[in-house]
Amino acid sequence: MKKYFHQKRMLAPVLGAVLVGLLVSPALARMGENQPCSNCHTMHNSQGGVSMAVDADGVATTTPNMALLIKTGCVACHTGNNSSTSGTPYVFDTNKTMDLAGGNFAWVNDDQTFGHNVLDINTADSLLANVPPGGSALTAQLTCAGTNGCHGDRAASTQFGAVSGAHHGKADTTDGTMNGGDLVNSYRMLLGVKGIEDSTWEKAPTALLHNQYYGIDRSLESTATVDGSGNPVTISALCAACHGTFHADVAGTDGVLADAMSSPWIRHPTDFDMNQVSATEYGAYGGINNDYLPGVPVASNDLASVRSIVLQAAGDAIVTCVSCHRVHGSPNADMLRWDYTGMVAHAGDNSTGCFACHTTKDDL
Repeated sequence: MKKYFHQKRMLAPVLGAVLVGLLVSPALARMGENQPCSNCHTMHNSQGGVSMAVDADGVATTTPNMALLIKTGCVACHTGNNSSTSGTPYVFDTNKTMDLAGGNFAWVNDDQTFGHNVLDINTADSLLANVPPGGSALTAQLTCAGTNGCHGDRAASTQFGAVSGAHHGKADTTDGTMNGGDLVNSYRMLLGVKGIEDSTWEKAPTALLHNQYYGIDRSLESTATVDGSGNPVTISALCAACHGTFHADVAGTDGVLADAMSSPWIRHPTDFDMNQVSATEYGAYGGINNDYLPGVPVASNDLASVRSIVLQAAGDAIVTCVSCHRVHGSPNADMLRWDYTGMVAHAGDNSTGCFACHTTKDDL
């Protein structure tokens, strides 16, 4: 484990200077708009006879980086303080005071069970190694992008190759709606995935301002959760690329039921619409007005707009993997959005954690 990862990163002056100048146009997934190319690139890796490159830990190195970049790896560019005014989303926020929608990889340095153990952040999981729970072994340690990663072209052998061109691409949208048609038009550069991107990555989400995740009710709809190229179109289907058993809907997958997408459940449902059971306790999600809860998000099969009120029409309250988990990391075991051990039945909250959906389980 890189115990001093955050210290080296914060102390590296070159990295700090570059991060201040690195801006992203969030709704368009475009980097460096109206910014000098030199913020990120160096033509010859030399200035005044000194190497310009820094490694994944933000330390100066004489080894040039791919794509003429000053920094190596995704994490080096996306480490900083989210409370700053920079337009860069920091997935490794050393202050741990403003985790974005995906969470914060910094928590993984506290406990390896608090998030994904990604290369350049931590070593592989000491218990699971490179075998995702509910899935098959990866060919190497998990990365941000590429063959063993989530972002970019998941058929690409290198992280740089996986996202090549995407940071400078212009999406076919002005409001953050991503149709998944290609990498530039995919939600958060997750190839194929649809959704609406919050312009500040949910720095301060509300019922009106938040990411709108795309979902499909697999128990009812005939629409596939993958496109014609085999790319997942929902956020849960993307998770299933590694955690397939947790998203199973193929006969016999779990060896218990013919269809894992029916009651009695043997796995917590994902890509399942709570409108089907709105006459029960699940119809009280979001309180009397069914307000969208950013802390327990649900997806929609309609991306015409960001939903502020749900359970109004079929397909607007779909449970996803990220309803309960933050994909990068959280201060809780299993990267959960809340402390699972703190969910005490009949304590009278009825609005947070598991009880946001299982509302009557917390009645006094």
